[in-house]
Amino acid sequence: MSIPGLFIALLLSLIALAIVVRPLLGAARQRHSAGSSLRRESERVQTYYERVLTNIRDLDEDFATGKINEDDYRAEREVWAQRGIRLLRVQDQLEREDGSPAAGEGEERIDRAIEEAVAAYRAAQLAVPGKGGAA
Repeated sequence: MSIPGLFIALLLSLIALAIVVRPLLGAARQRHSAGSSLRRESERVQTYYERVLTNIRDLDEDFATGKINEDDYRAEREVWAQRGIRLLRVQDQLEREDGSPAAGEGEERIDRAIEEAVAAYRAAQLAVPGKGGAA
């Protein structure tokens, strides 16, 4: 084979290789960009959730110091708590889409602790005078 023939064969081989590899590289980039967009969304949700917790703490402090009345406090706290719940659900959804493992033993313990805290909160609400609980 002559030198120009080898050069043409090499050139055609490189073109064929580029045609075959290009879609594979594109798929890898798409997976990477999808993963990073999920991470960015997860970070945004986490940041907003932290703001919700800060607002709830501020409300608790304002109520404890008497800056707001009880009806306004309860209504505002409920609004912020519902936002927090929605954000946690979104975070769980994003974790499932990211391929994270399902709820494990540690998460089950956390769920039980949350349920116990909610039950204690409800019991405390029944004990508040004027709210239909024990006086």
